[in-house]
Amino acid sequence: MKLPALVIVGRPNVGKSSLFNRILGKRKAIVHEEPGITRDRIYATSQWQGRPFALIDTGGLLPGTQDPMLEAVREQVEFAADEAARILFVLDWETGVTDWDMVIGKFLHRLNKPITAVINKADDDIRDQDPRDFYQLGFSSLHFVSAMRGRGIGDLLDAVVDFPESSEEPHQESLRIAILGRPNVGKSSMVNALTGKTSVVVSEIPGTTRDSTDTPLRFQGQEVILVDTAGLRRKGKTKESVEFYSELRTARALERADVVWLVMDATEGMVTEDMRIIDQVYEAGKGILLMMNKWDTVKKDHTTAIDWEKRLHLILGRFSHLPMLFVSALQKQRLIKALEISFEIQEQRTRRITTSQLNAVLEPIIEHTPPPSYRGHWVRIKYVTQIRTTPPLFGFFCNRPEGITTSYRRYLERALRENFGFSGVPIKMVFRKK
Repeated sequence: MKLPALVIVGRPNVGKSSLFNRILGKRKAIVHEEPGITRDRIYATSQWQGRPFALIDTGGLLPGTQDPMLEAVREQVEFAADEAARILFVLDWETGVTDWDMVIGKFLHRLNKPITAVINKADDDIRDQDPRDFYQLGFSSLHFVSAMRGRGIGDLLDAVVDFPESSEEPHQESLRIAILGRPNVGKSSMVNALTGKTSVVVSEIPGTTRDSTDTPLRFQGQEVILVDTAGLRRKGKTKESVEFYSELRTARALERADVVWLVMDATEGMVTEDMRIIDQVYEAGKGILLMMNKWDTVKKDHTTAIDWEKRLHLILGRFSHLPMLFVSALQKQRLIKALEISFEIQEQRTRRITTSQLNAVLEPIIEHTPPPSYRGHWVRIKYVTQIRTTPPLFGFFCNRPEGITTSYRRYLERALRENFGFSGVPIKMVFRKK
C-alpha cells in the first residue's frame, strides 16, 4: 500500500529535523545548530494510534536565493509536497514570523494541500501568552510544540494523523514488482519490453521518467503489476535534486512492492549505490532479483556469465544468495525468466515452516556448532519457531539472547537457507529469553 505522507517544511534552523526525530521516536535526521544541514530528504514510516503513515523531512527553504544548493532544496520541497497528504509548516516561537516565513507561507498556499502550522520551540507554558503574529500566515490549524522536550507532540499527531484507521488496500492476488536502479540503467526500457509498447518515455538523459502510474501485465494467466519508480514532475536542476527524487520514489515504490528487480548496467557492473539499494530492500522485507541489463553489449564466451557471477558473489558478501540474471531489455532476453523467478521468490517469501520441521533440522546443526559463551556462561538455544511470513520471521528462544553474536546470527541464517531455501528473500530473526 502507498502510505499517506506527512511532509515537514520550513526555513532553516526552526527544528524540522528535531520534529522528525521526535515523531519517529529515534535519531535519524541530523540535528545541528548550523542552518542547512539537511539538504536531501529523510524518509521513514511510522504509526500513531494504529494509523500508519510516511514521514518526509526536507531541507530548509530560503526563498529568492541564487544558491544552487538552496534552489535544489526548493525543488525537493515542491516534489515532496506532491506526495503529501498533509504538510507540516514548522515555525520558530522564539523568533516569531520572519519575512522568509511569510514568503514560504504564500508558496505553500499555492500548493493547495492541507497545511498545519507547527510553532516549535514553545518550551514554556504559552497559554497566557500572545501567540504573536502566527495567525497572519493564514493557516487555520496551529499547534505549539517543543520537539526537543516532546511537548505537544501527541496533540499534534492526534490532529494531523486523521487518516482512516486501516489504510490497507483490498487484498489483491497480483504480484507487485518494483523496478529499481540508478538512472539510465534501462528500467523504462524493461517496462516497455515486457508490455510490448512504449508505456514509459526512454531517453539517454538520466531522470527522464515522469509518469507515476503502475503498469499491469498478464503472465501465464496471472496478474502482475510493475510498480513504476517514476515520479519526476520536473527535471532537477542540480545533482542534489536528482538524488532527492530518486530516493523518494524508491522509498514509495518499496512500500507497495512484493518483489524488487534491481537493474544494473553491465557496461558499469555493480557499484556502491546498488549495494545501498539492496540494503533498503532488505530493510523493507521485500524479495529481490538482481538484473544485469545491457548484457548484449558485453563481449563474452562460454565462461563469461560464470566469471561475472563469481565476482558479483564476492562483492555481495552476505547477500550472495540473491538470484541473478543477465538480461537485455533491448533484445528482450531472459525477461520471461525474470517473471518466473519473481513468482518463485514470492512463494518463498510467503512460505511457512512448521515448528517441528525447524527444530528437527536446526537442533543437530546448533549442537554441532553452539553459540559462543557470553561473559563466562553457556548460551543455549532451546527451540525455534516461525513467527510470521512476508518476510519470514523466526524466533529463537534461548537462555541468554544478548549473547548471540552477529557472526552466529549469520551462521543460523545460512543454515536456514541451505535447508529451506528462501533464495532472494530477507530472513528476519529475533532472539528471546526462554
